[in-house]
Amino acid sequence: MRLTRTHFSYFKTIFLPIKTLLILSIFLYSFIINAAETEPKLEQTYKIIPGSSIQAFQFKLQNGLQFFIVPDHRNPVATIHFILDAGSNRESKGTTGLAHFFEHMMFRKSVGAPEGNYDKVLNSFGGSGNAGTSDSYVTFYSSFPSPALEQMLKLEANRFLNLDITEPYFSIEKGAVISERKLRVENDPFTRSSEIIRAITERNTPLEWITIGSKQDVENMSIENAKTFYKNFYTPDNTTIFIGGPFDPKKVANLVQKYFGSWKGNLKVTHQKFPADYLTRDLGKKFVCGAPINSQKYKINYPSFSKNINDLVNVIIFKTLLDDHPDGRFERRLVKEKIATDFSFYKVFWQNQSNPLLATFSLSNEQKFENALKFWENGVKEVLNKPISEKIKKQILKQLAVSNAETAEKMTNLVNTIFEDVFFLKNINSTSQIEKLVKSASTTEFRKWVTVNLANKNNYITGIVPTGKAESCQDLYTNFYKK
Repeated sequence: MRLTRTHFSYFKTIFLPIKTLLILSIFLYSFIINAAETEPKLEQTYKIIPGSSIQAFQFKLQNGLQFFIVPDHRNPVATIHFILDAGSNRESKGTTGLAHFFEHMMFRKSVGAPEGNYDKVLNSFGGSGNAGTSDSYVTFYSSFPSPALEQMLKLEANRFLNLDITEPYFSIEKGAVISERKLRVENDPFTRSSEIIRAITERNTPLEWITIGSKQDVENMSIENAKTFYKNFYTPDNTTIFIGGPFDPKKVANLVQKYFGSWKGNLKVTHQKFPADYLTRDLGKKFVCGAPINSQKYKINYPSFSKNINDLVNVIIFKTLLDDHPDGRFERRLVKEKIATDFSFYKVFWQNQSNPLLATFSLSNEQKFENALKFWENGVKEVLNKPISEKIKKQILKQLAVSNAETAEKMTNLVNTIFEDVFFLKNINSTSQIEKLVKSASTTEFRKWVTVNLANKNNYITGIVPTGKAESCQDLYTNFYKK
């Protein structure tokens, strides 16, 4: 049948609306599907501290951004804590110092905003913020009145997505970092000496340089290398956000989606590997050098890559048994007998690097490290001969309970606990698991751990002493690399 004008009018009246409805239906269906795909995904909910009712809500966006929300309605203060796996162990020789540089640069300027806008806006509603860089990470954190949450997320998103890495802002911050290094490294004999020793003991690893970067690399830092570092590591899937305050988790998650959902980029660079002989190459060695300081600083390093929660529990038990003495804590006995002026023992739990056990000693000029070392070795032997009694377990559990209660009192403490569990221990239930592991701790297994990690002299020693007591740190470095 041939369509007349009348037929065609009828066709437009009947068929075209049907077609329009069909297209609209397809569009709406597609919109619903896309909305579901981009909606923040609640991955899990869990209690942060045993005995506390406050929970953490873990979400993830489609771009890989992970974030945790801690609803706490006890006060009107809120906090946002960003952590990126973008510390100095992401750098390479020749471009060191970039991780720390961005700690500065992130406060300078974002595209489309005036210089210094971040601090100006944050201060306008009574907030405060800061940042920090380590070998393992860079972190940015702020506290502010909770009604300003959306404004803060918008402000944060602008600098994470649109940082202005151009002149003159790049050179301004580069100059600030150069000045900071002069003040904190070149003008500080102990820090400068520590940098030299580190260049020996951490050779051929991403820990060879200190966080601020080498003097030469900082002075020669290029804007091109800075842009590459930012592109490589300031990505959504390399970032975790922790948000605490009197909020509804779902509403906060939607705000994060609103401001960070368009963040593009993927982490493509893997961490550098350590040399195969890293754990054994320096065992039994001493790296001691002289510098213009007024005291002696020594460190016994027990190299390790292990960082599981059992290690943490064993360190807690070891320290408790070491201090369990009629004459008082180990440090107090050292000081009382005039063997040392200060002592500490701990394990490093930072990620993607070595995780040594460290015993550190401060001595006066007159004291001898040999005496401190002997006192320490005897202390390790004493611990090996002590059982993990029920009394010791109860003491540790009581200390943990007090620590948990103090953590639960403040929202910022709870946020920091999640931050540590997620980033360092990779275990969101560490607090409750620590209690269980203490209760089930075995003397036999603990003694095996002490024997393997501390009792076999599988360590090396570093020290910085006053000038004249040892060769200079620069000579130590030069002579080491002559071999």
